[in-house]
Amino acid sequence: MESFINYLTQETLSDVIVTGYIDSEGLPVFHPMYERLFFVFSDLIYEVYLDDGLIKANGVNEIKVWFDVDEDDRFSLMSIYSQLFKTENKISVSKVSYEQIPLSGMSITCHEGDIERVLILDPNNFFGFTFL
Repeated sequence: MESFINYLTQETLSDVIVTGYIDSEGLPVFHPMYERLFFVFSDLIYEVYLDDGLIKANGVNEIKVWFDVDEDDRFSLMSIYSQLFKTENKISVSKVSYEQIPLSGMSITCHEGDIERVLILDPNNFFGFTFL
């Protein structure tokens, strides 16, 4: 986790991706799977996930299918960067607060110019992360 926090505060975040599947029956609909988020940097991707209520992070080279996908569905990705940070512009992260206590949220303080925002990744949802 320390490596992810250091990377988040020192490197430029390019994107945040949620994976999911597209239901091919009828009108194609994307169904996000919020148990894992992928923080994309220029040279590395961090997979952020829940493990027994704790937020964990691993560096990965690529985003792969991590759940079973039905034959008539397709694995897919969606950017949620602008939803999380309320901007499409680059942000700088000044502080990350996280205690390794089950169901404890992670607080990310970021800046877009003079505007400061705090994003909280909350692991208390049955379906994965929610965002405050």
